[in-house]
Amino acid sequence: MLSHGGCMDFSLTEDQELLVKASREYLAKEVAPRYREIEHHGIVTKDLFRGLASQGILTPNISQDYGGPGLSWLTAALIMREVGYYDPGMSLAVYIVVNNIWSKMIEVYGSRDLKEEVIPLVARGERFLGIASTEPHGGSDVANIKTLASREGDGYVVNGEKVYISGVKEAREWGGGYFLLAKTKPERSHTAISAFYLPIDAEGVEVGLFETMGRIGISTGSLVLRGVKIPKRYLIGEEGRGFIYATEGFTRARVLIGAAAIGSAMRVFDEVVEYVKNRETFGWPLARYEAIQFRLAEIWAELEAAWNLVLRAAWTLDLYSENKASRSEAFKFSAATKYLAVERSFKSIVDLTQMLGALGYTRESIAESALRGVFSYMAGAEGAPNIMKMIIAREILGKEYRPTPL
Repeated sequence: MLSHGGCMDFSLTEDQELLVKASREYLAKEVAPRYREIEHHGIVTKDLFRGLASQGILTPNISQDYGGPGLSWLTAALIMREVGYYDPGMSLAVYIVVNNIWSKMIEVYGSRDLKEEVIPLVARGERFLGIASTEPHGGSDVANIKTLASREGDGYVVNGEKVYISGVKEAREWGGGYFLLAKTKPERSHTAISAFYLPIDAEGVEVGLFETMGRIGISTGSLVLRGVKIPKRYLIGEEGRGFIYATEGFTRARVLIGAAAIGSAMRVFDEVVEYVKNRETFGWPLARYEAIQFRLAEIWAELEAAWNLVLRAAWTLDLYSENKASRSEAFKFSAATKYLAVERSFKSIVDLTQMLGALGYTRESIAESALRGVFSYMAGAEGAPNIMKMIIAREILGKEYRPTPL
């Protein structure tokens, strides 16, 4: 069966084109010169964070009512490719995805008071907002989380632990919080999970840090929650709907991550193209050798094909937001994007790094940081590759054929 979209339209308005162009120029001017500071020293300053916000890059999909530019998902994907290109180590991509997506989920599902309290501060780059879902025993099996939010008076008391959480250090230093998933019923069920806004400075929140191989411009850590009191006003939407809200968020995040990964790979590709034109061996530029030419041709074709899948997924998200495409279509194309765009980007970067020879093994080249950054999404961030295949298969075959309770 043909998927929805016989006449796909990726065209942008003049205003959208100007926004993408302005984002590219800002990233080239402000981010590219600070790339080594970000990647080698793990430093993303608050002024850079605020700068991204001032340009509408930090929260592109937040509506103007709450301080964002209110862009389409297609426009956001185009901007995210630029982000990946100018910060191929992917640190800034993480900042943007978590702040944008989880603010958007609060905008869609949260109360008016919660939206007004949280989102404008994030959109201005004054606060950090992330996602706290993964736990020590696993991440993909969200229905099996152990963190428990027990009703107490006019609120909840939360106990549990979250791991591999982006931005814990930044949230502590800059202020902010997390879109937290916790059980409000003891049984193992999707309907037992609720979503909350967790302020990082709430009493009983302990922060730990992990050392990661890539994306070192943003911290990764843990949150231990011991008797953390969360007022009822910080419940996002309805009790028992947290799993649904989270899957909607991850579906959107995967498309933007796919776009950033393509941008990172294209930055390495461009570096390698210039390298093989100028590097000589046995009296010939490397670019004259058929083995180099053919692999570059293959990589270009693979990345272009993957990029068009990203565009299709983003376009489908826009249709889904307007009730013109099904949830199944949106989920299927999002998972396909996360799987294929990230895999093609990572494998392309591996081959491109080899073309650089010894240079590719040094920190003088951007290839090694791109390799480490994109690999985080091969390893499982925003959903492991096999989970993406399971989602795609579920949407193709139907839920009755699913091997696990996804």
